[in-house]
Amino acid sequence: MREKFKVFAGVLAVLVLCVAVRGINHDIELEKTKRQIKMDYQRCFTEMVQYVDDLQLSLEKSQFVNDGGQMMRLSGDIYRQAAMASSNLALLPLKTEPLEHLNEFLNQVGNFSYALSSKMLKGEDISEEEYKNLTSLENYAVNIAKVLDGDLEDLYNGVLDIRRSAEGATPSGIDKAMGEIETQLHDYPALVYDGPFSSHLTDRKPLFLEGKMEVSEKEALGVVKAVTGKESFSCSEEKGNIPSYYFYDKDGLISVVITKEGGQLLSYLNDREVGEGKFTMGDAKLAATAFLESFGFKNMRESYYEIISDVAVINYAPTQEGYILYPDLIKVKVALDDCSVVGCETRGYLMYHKGREIPQIKISEEEAKGKVNPHVEILSTSLAVIPNDGGSESFCWQIEGKADERRCLIYVNTQTGAEEKLFILIESETGTLAV
Repeated sequence: MREKFKVFAGVLAVLVLCVAVRGINHDIELEKTKRQIKMDYQRCFTEMVQYVDDLQLSLEKSQFVNDGGQMMRLSGDIYRQAAMASSNLALLPLKTEPLEHLNEFLNQVGNFSYALSSKMLKGEDISEEEYKNLTSLENYAVNIAKVLDGDLEDLYNGVLDIRRSAEGATPSGIDKAMGEIETQLHDYPALVYDGPFSSHLTDRKPLFLEGKMEVSEKEALGVVKAVTGKESFSCSEEKGNIPSYYFYDKDGLISVVITKEGGQLLSYLNDREVGEGKFTMGDAKLAATAFLESFGFKNMRESYYEIISDVAVINYAPTQEGYILYPDLIKVKVALDDCSVVGCETRGYLMYHKGREIPQIKISEEEAKGKVNPHVEILSTSLAVIPNDGGSESFCWQIEGKADERRCLIYVNTQTGAEEKLFILIESETGTLAV
């Protein structure tokens, strides 16, 4: 009996040891994950600050340029720096309301400088008003950079921990920093120029919401419940070109924006911690499509996607008579740990979706292929509507091609045969992006 007891005690000790080791390994893996998240947030913030610093310098240089070619090269730098700053900003765990003025600034600054370079290349002079706007943009960039440089110093000194800010239930240091910038941009001037983010375009009314009845806060909350499965939210109202109800939970993790007109979902974010991915992109696409259809977004076709920290970010566009309507883009985020939708942004759809009058095709598919560089191997063709800088749209053949193992998308106008746009497809283990 005593021998059996010794054996039992030995087995029990081994089991306890195994459980302890497993627990230690779990804690180690959890700590490694937290460190990786912290490093990712710090990298995004550091890169954003660097791009804003570079943007400030490029804007300063632009005021001394008097050559169209030089201005074109400089505007390319400004466009890239603003776009990269915006991309990194989107990855930060902010709990404040959308940074409308900062995003508008980053969108407009690159396109405005590009519009000026186009004028100079045509031999046209930049007006005093345009120079004044350029100086104003530089001044705003200086102020933004000053705030961000101070925050970056706090990050290096350990005063600002973005990961811990992400875990907090209330607005944190990073939120306050972004809020200070948003306040400085409150009086940001309207810029009217020939570009996609010109104020006369960004201030336009959403086409999809025209004629729809205004809903009450209670009715909007019903949509929020359908999105989240919860109904305990605080609410504030947002103005702008899409007046909305902004709902947020007490933990600061979930936010949902519902339009007043029509009670449509404008944006949704569940900023929970996402575990290790267990589901495939195929699973994520099925979940995203079902989510969109449940809120009335039908005939959607997935475009390109990217995986960021085990979250699949998938772009969708509706179709009409075989055309992919790229201006009407919707972005859906799916967590790959449980295949749940944790984010959705429908602004493009609400702003531009309507029934298009499809023109008769004048340039055949074969003629469009003939417009492509002969060094490009054509892989596929389809039809697409793409947005133009001035706010108009073009009906095009979308031609996917390959040259030297690099893939691209070429858009040839179905009416004129002109090559409207070209994108390089950047492929990686985390997805495919068109740039």
